[in-house]
Amino acid sequence: MTSTPTQVMLLVNSDKLAQTITEACRDRGAPSERVTSLEEALTGLAKLNSGVLVLDLAALSTKSDKKINAALSAIDPSVKIIGLGSGFDLKSVTSFYRSGMADFLDLPVDPFLLSRALTNVLGSLSGSTEAKGTKGANKNSAASSGNSSHLSSPAPERQGTPAFQGGFIVGRDPSLMKVFRIVEKVAATDSTVMIHGESGTGKELIARAIHLTSPRALKPLIPVNCGAIPEELLETELFGHEKGAFTNAIRDRTGRFEMADGGTIFLDEIGDMSPKLQVKLLRVIQEHEFERVGGDKTISVDIRIITATHVDLTRAVDDGRFREDLYYRLNVIPMTIPPLRARAGDIPLLVDYFLTRLRETRGSKVTAMSQDVLAVLKAYHWPGNIRELENLMERMVILADGPLLTIDDLPQRLLGSVEAKKEPANPVAAATSETDKPFWPDFAPLADVSSGPDDNYNTGHDKDQQKVKEANLQPPAAESADHRGTSAQDSGPAFALEGYPTLAPLMEPLIHFPDNGVDLLALVGQYEEKLIKSALSANGGVKNQTAKALQLSRTTFLDKLKKYGL
Repeated sequence: MTSTPTQVMLLVNSDKLAQTITEACRDRGAPSERVTSLEEALTGLAKLNSGVLVLDLAALSTKSDKKINAALSAIDPSVKIIGLGSGFDLKSVTSFYRSGMADFLDLPVDPFLLSRALTNVLGSLSGSTEAKGTKGANKNSAASSGNSSHLSSPAPERQGTPAFQGGFIVGRDPSLMKVFRIVEKVAATDSTVMIHGESGTGKELIARAIHLTSPRALKPLIPVNCGAIPEELLETELFGHEKGAFTNAIRDRTGRFEMADGGTIFLDEIGDMSPKLQVKLLRVIQEHEFERVGGDKTISVDIRIITATHVDLTRAVDDGRFREDLYYRLNVIPMTIPPLRARAGDIPLLVDYFLTRLRETRGSKVTAMSQDVLAVLKAYHWPGNIRELENLMERMVILADGPLLTIDDLPQRLLGSVEAKKEPANPVAAATSETDKPFWPDFAPLADVSSGPDDNYNTGHDKDQQKVKEANLQPPAAESADHRGTSAQDSGPAFALEGYPTLAPLMEPLIHFPDNGVDLLALVGQYEEKLIKSALSANGGVKNQTAKALQLSRTTFLDKLKKYGL
């Protein structure tokens, strides 16, 4: 006999937003109910041992931070609150967190951020529900384990779909099978695991698989995204705080480490953790004990730690941004999740799964995909990995006109990217006539150029030309020094800044346009993506530093990372 699933109460003003949240809750096996007042929501949640309140702050009929904090503080700590709102600054949001809010999302809400927030709060409350659901046949969908990736409940007989008690992982590529074998070996131990992989590859899914096949499966798995929580709040989120520890700390708060006692804590994006918290984390790993913020009582916990990162931590260690002793403590058993482009053979399986799930959850009538569309998907480079494929499938299914997905259902951006990939390595040499020549540059890869203090622009440009030649991308004959103008140095060293990618290949003018024209937005988008990737690499993956180098605000930069799946 399983326990009642966590109830989610929705106090939101928008019908469309309520529908979106309801569907997200249903995908995670959590029943939801929309209410019209805070009192009605709390009355319903009081009947359960635990619950989640998704609260549009506009529904409180007050814009005063003080009154909002008073309302939040009056809610029982067992209720996890996801706040929604617009126009609030960092100071206000910080006060909401300190008054008991588990997460806050700006309106209009981002579906991905909403999915992640629900996954986190439901995961923190799912100890008994998840545990009882893993002893035997779990009839719920992938979402009942709190996953927003490619964890599902397809037919167990599907070949190449390994089961992990709480769900299934779709794929049978040899590189993925190697990961499965590691999961099977480490699950029975308490060894610390570090999962490496790009964003969207399913690192949290692998962490959940380790937990659900371990002796700790009857205890909770508590996920924490270290990159999504502001630095000043992450310490409280991890270790909890005592009443009176700071302004608005009107009651004790249990941290994620205490919630995970007896189970597993999953620290995602560990590379974004500040040096101060790295020291405290090192003690938890060594001693399995800590103190709450503002407290002096030592709390002991029995936990297993699994971490994940998409950045190169060895480089972060070399740059002094990550403690070397902590790195070796966490990297006891490393595993790397392959990107989707490295296992394109799994795409038909994933497409089949997403089509099935969308028919079940969205009432979709789409039943199949044409082979030419599948060929395009297998040729695409998938910077956003599984998450990008999932979002693409949802878009195509919703906009499709019939039961079969055809090439017309694919977005032009994706088609353009695949066509660019098919161009010859040396576009100019391969052209047989002037009219056959593609426009320049043909999505030329950025080359890294470093200029010494005595280098002038001409020297940097020579280096750039050498890089282009090494990449087998010769510029057109018409593109010479004369074409740039007699005053090359007027352009200055901006084309070859030390430690940054050269911009010269991007600045070459278009000398020929194809008959069907140029998709300017797609072209600019690809250049922007390449610049961001190069800037991230040049700055060791440090987001704040990269945003500053690109002269972008942190919010704008994070939006662009999400846009390109970086």
